[in-house]
Amino acid sequence: MMGVDAPLLIVASAVLALGGVVKGTIGVGLPVVVIAVLSNFLPVPLVLALVTVPILLTNLWQVIEAGAPMVPLRRFWPMIVCLIVFIWIGARFVIDLDPRVLYALVGSAVTLFVVTSYFKLHGTVSPSAERWAGPVAGMLGGLLGGISTIWGPPMMMYFVMLRLPKEVYIQAVGLVWFIASIPLVAAYVRYGILTTHTASLSAIACIPGAAGFFVGQRLRKRINQEVFRTLLLWFLLLVGLNLIRRAIF
Repeated sequence: MMGVDAPLLIVASAVLALGGVVKGTIGVGLPVVVIAVLSNFLPVPLVLALVTVPILLTNLWQVIEAGAPMVPLRRFWPMIVCLIVFIWIGARFVIDLDPRVLYALVGSAVTLFVVTSYFKLHGTVSPSAERWAGPVAGMLGGLLGGISTIWGPPMMMYFVMLRLPKEVYIQAVGLVWFIASIPLVAAYVRYGILTTHTASLSAIACIPGAAGFFVGQRLRKRINQEVFRTLLLWFLLLVGLNLIRRAIF
């Protein structure tokens, strides 16, 4: 397919489907899985481009299903503004960074994601602190997202510390993740990461990604999600540590 070897195409499709299953099951994790695995086989900028359109599609799907987007928008708009600005800034760094730095950043993001998710850190943020804590989370998430498409860990930690009810959390994640994916696409086009060729590959990548997302949504209703989540996090931890290893030697 468009210059991609058949064996690698099979691997990439399987990984995209797995990432879709993860996102469909727990609401996040598509770029975490895809970038962490495929960066072992493909250049990191190509993997970033490949996962961009599936991120946009699945986030839109999640927003539509969550509904009531204005509720989290009114509360979290300062964080969203900072997120958008710093995604653009972070995307600019992809061109100049050494690949080993990217491996370290992505590996660290994956590991942080696992640790914060597994241990369910439950600090608190007071209502008065939201005015500065939200924008800080947005800035950190934006820089990380622009570089790696993984903007989740800082904001997920922030949402956890707010102790959001489950329904509010789902609404917030769906909206923020979708809005963040729009400037990410624009920035990657601007800086030459998402070209006509890579955009075509990314559009095709939506097929296994969306299929996995659909399956994940069904799994969420049928299986013990906590067991699945625990196994998944252990898998991602190994992947993240391996990326950090590649950055070192």
